[in-house]
Amino acid sequence: MNISTISRPRIHFTQEHEWIDFNGTVGFVGLSMFRLAGIKKIDNIEWVNNKGTIEKNTLIANIHSGSTVIPLHSPLRCKFLGINAKLKNNLNLILESPQDQGWIFFVTPMKFQNKEKEELLQPADYQKLIRGIKVS
Repeated sequence: MNISTISRPRIHFTQEHEWIDFNGTVGFVGLSMFRLAGIKKIDNIEWVNNKGTIEKNTLIANIHSGSTVIPLHSPLRCKFLGINAKLKNNLNLILESPQDQGWIFFVTPMKFQNKEKEELLQPADYQKLIRGIKVS
């Protein structure tokens, strides 16, 4: 499987390895390459909360790969808009293009609280986090 290392242009990360790419009033959410390392195949997505307004850190779905379960949380308070239609026929798109075409769901953020925005990591800070370097 070829894995794309391309990342979406306005990507921000959580410390739990979810990411969100803001495009106007819409945000696309997925899991980082780092979090998906070692996963060879996605078996299914179990949706837990995918309707209406969702609070930050709410469990949205569990990604199943064999006996491994990867939880996916909302990176911020938002309204759930939908699921990436491309995943219907190819769940492994999450692995093939984890930080670009493999986004999992999209939302419209509710009014940003400054604290919420500050807790999202810029790509350089996320790289420090996954390398074990203290993020200031």
